[in-house]
Order: sequence, then C-alpha cells, then structure tokens
Amino acid sequence: MPFLLVLCLAIFVYDVLYRRVPNNLLLLALLIHAGFLMITGHGFAGIDVWQSAIGGAIAFAVFLPLYLLRVMGAGDVKFFTLLGFLLGIQYLAITWLVASLMAGLHAAAWIAWQHGITADLPALGQMAHKIADSRFYRRMVEHRSGRKGIPYAAYLACAALVATA
Repeated sequence: MPFLLVLCLAIFVYDVLYRRVPNNLLLLALLIHAGFLMITGHGFAGIDVWQSAIGGAIAFAVFLPLYLLRVMGAGDVKFFTLLGFLLGIQYLAITWLVASLMAGLHAAAWIAWQHGITADLPALGQMAHKIADSRFYRRMVEHRSGRKGIPYAAYLACAALVATA
C-alpha cells in the first residue's frame, strides 16, 4: 500500500524530529480514505465502511483514556485512531503491541543513558555522546520547543507497516 507507506514515513520523520503529529496530514489521509470508501466501497486495506468506522472507534476508545491519564499525547491518539479507520480492527492489536515494544526499548535505552549505564559499554556511550553533542541533534531539540518524550506515533507508523506487510 503506497498510501500507507508514504503516510507512515511522513509521520515517522515528523514525530522523531519534532515530537509532533501534524493534524493537516492526518486530516488529509482521513479525507483521502473517506473518498476512496465512497467511490469504491472499500478502503485501502480492503475493508468496508463499517469495518473502518469500528476500527477507528475502537482505536479511539482504547487510547483516549491513556491521553486523559497523560500517558499518551493527543497526536498519538489521533494517529492510532486514523490507523483504525484505515486498517480496521484486524491490524490494531499487532500494531499496538509492536509499537509498545519499540517504545519500551526506547525508554529502557533512555533510562540506561540517563543513569550512566552506557558508561559500562564504552562504544555505546561514546556514540550517545556524539549524537547528543552534534549540531543536528541540538537543532532538532531546539525545534521541539521543549516537547519531550518517546515518539510513539513514529513507532505506531513502523508497527503499522510491519503488521500489514
């Protein structure tokens, strides 16, 4: 699905660089999917209107409480909801599981680096410090305007591609 690949690539890059998920991109993808459903009667993953609506509703219902508990960002909720609309429920569980595993590894690596555990692995520690000291990384952090956290939407994008492969 070239459409899903382009969408996921854009979300991945934007979330990794800026820790944001652009609403305009999500809305455009939803409108394209809705138009495709209206014209052909089925979505990109071969799902019908009801499967699309149920997938989106379930994704929203699952992630909204996480947003309300401040565990998840609004962009993550919106992107997972969009994935539900695009893919239906058949891919949601595996997408969520793979993305959560990736985010968990990211969190573990970050905690290890923060607590100096990487000092026990000289090559890894040197690489982390080179990245953190690079001009590109400093500019990227500056453009985030203080937004921190794990780029969960980026991991959802990767996971959606894995799930649908």
